[in-house]
Amino acid sequence: MKPFLLRQRILLSITCFAAAASPAAGQLRIVNFNVAQLGGNMTSMQAVFAALNNDDKPGFAMAPHLYIFQEVRTTNTGPLLNMLNAAAPPGVSYVQGTYTNFNENGTAGAQAMYYRPDVLVENPAGHVDIFTQAGRYSDRWQLRLVGYDAPDAMFYIYSTHLKASTGSTNEQTRLTGAIAIRNNADALPPGSHIIFGGDFNVYHNNEPAYQRFIMPGVAQALDPLGTGSWASASNAIKHTQSPCRNGCTLVAGGMDDRFDFQLSTAAFHDGAGLSIMPGTYRSFGNDGNHYDTDINAGNNSYYPSDIPRSNALANHLKVASDHVPVVAEYQIPAVLEANLPEDFGRVIQGAEFAVELTLANAANVVVSAGADLLQYQVTSSGFLSGTDSGFIPSLAPPTLVSLPVDTAVVGAAVAGVQVTSSSQAVQGSPVTMNITGRIVRTSQPTFDADASITNKQLSMTLSANTGAHTIDVEIYNRGFDENQALLDVDTVDGLAAPLALPGSLPNQIGATPATLSFSFDTTGLEAGTYTHELTLHTSDEDLPGETSSTLFLTIQVVVPSASADVNCDGFINLDDVIALVEVLLGLETSECPLERADFDQSGTTDGQDIALFVQAFLQP
Repeated sequence: MKPFLLRQRILLSITCFAAAASPAAGQLRIVNFNVAQLGGNMTSMQAVFAALNNDDKPGFAMAPHLYIFQEVRTTNTGPLLNMLNAAAPPGVSYVQGTYTNFNENGTAGAQAMYYRPDVLVENPAGHVDIFTQAGRYSDRWQLRLVGYDAPDAMFYIYSTHLKASTGSTNEQTRLTGAIAIRNNADALPPGSHIIFGGDFNVYHNNEPAYQRFIMPGVAQALDPLGTGSWASASNAIKHTQSPCRNGCTLVAGGMDDRFDFQLSTAAFHDGAGLSIMPGTYRSFGNDGNHYDTDINAGNNSYYPSDIPRSNALANHLKVASDHVPVVAEYQIPAVLEANLPEDFGRVIQGAEFAVELTLANAANVVVSAGADLLQYQVTSSGFLSGTDSGFIPSLAPPTLVSLPVDTAVVGAAVAGVQVTSSSQAVQGSPVTMNITGRIVRTSQPTFDADASITNKQLSMTLSANTGAHTIDVEIYNRGFDENQALLDVDTVDGLAAPLALPGSLPNQIGATPATLSFSFDTTGLEAGTYTHELTLHTSDEDLPGETSSTLFLTIQVVVPSASADVNCDGFINLDDVIALVEVLLGLETSECPLERADFDQSGTTDGQDIALFVQAFLQP
């Protein structure tokens, strides 16, 4: 056991580490920064953190999701957290990861890690300390993207501050530390996502410690800037130390060393899942034009189109620390989102019909390149057929996949759809969805409940000038049940005065018949026969594959020259015979029947009137 051990831990349970929330809010911005024990100007340090939130150098701005700091004494941890949260935009906050300090306050300070809990969660069990000589320890943390379950959505990050200064002894000390770190990382599972960040204090690309990091093996590190030389003014864009040459309160020297690195294993360079976004690795505020001098000497052009902004940042970087931050952007894995209706409804038998599956890459990013492509495969079963595959970028419009429905068999339909993705660390795959519906027969229009009667004739005799008469016709959807379409009456052709069809046409006819109520107006009609040949156009309810049919209806109305409507009800039938007999027998005293029964207008009803009644009654 070490003679002195100070541990400050953020208590995060393993169950919290394994639980999924919502997908990470944006691709990852990771920063490593030697803060020099907060010995610089704290107002400027606060300004640097604010500027990192707004840095749009890669074409977009976002608050960093993960910071690793070097040279952090125990008393610095709280102020660092306070500054990060004070500079954070609305809705963004940071928490401190596991912090350990093995008497390192006297050897420049320990390593510290801070992260956004809306995007990352730490697994405290994955934290280790690695002795790197000279009283210093490298820290390793294990983090996972919130909302992702796959092992490849987890990564390790090391923060390291190796021994400083030139000379073979110091180089050997740095090499010993690099060997310890690589030994630890090489023991992790092959293919692990690993970032090696921090202040390595190496002076050139051939130094053994640097070479150890990039040496082949399980955890071989790749350098986003290449493994070539970073010496001289031609490589000034790579330098991270020191932003101050004149009037310095911290380590001076001017921008002429690349001490700070953010190296990563091949898993971060394959373009799949968690991967570094090419061209985003940068020394924050370094425009490449300030070799061996103050970073704010003359104009700074870190933002080429905004020199005042660049100069303001350079002024703060000069006095905040004796290093500048290293920043890199990382894409996140794809998120499969699939939507399928639970019920495709009712479809007519034999119809060509397909359901639409909606697919999207729902990774929550600010630019499309911030997430991996979603590779997908679709298979279906049951009443559905068809497969599909393809790629969907993040922020792209949803992809619609058409899956045909087998409509050959009437009855309830049940189908399944499975969507899978082979994208690395994809969230939401596989997803299995079921969909139901019903295949129905066409409607069966008829004039009869028990038989298919598609032609019908109605004949009647109506007296002239007896007003409008209602003629009801019933329409049936024969044999209706849950497996048959409802029936709509769409139009009626052939209508002409004196026949009319007031009101709306019936639709959604099922087990109960609908009544068409025609109106025949006898007012002012001359004697004769009025024939109306009507065509009723019907169709299935509004369903995919709906069909249409026709019914034929003939309505014939006879208007006699002399009215045999003795009882004055507008109709000529047996009731009028009875009424005439009642008048003859003196049983009827009403004015209308008495007047109508006197066919010869002699003032009385007798045998002469009977002959005339028979003639009128039988008139076609």
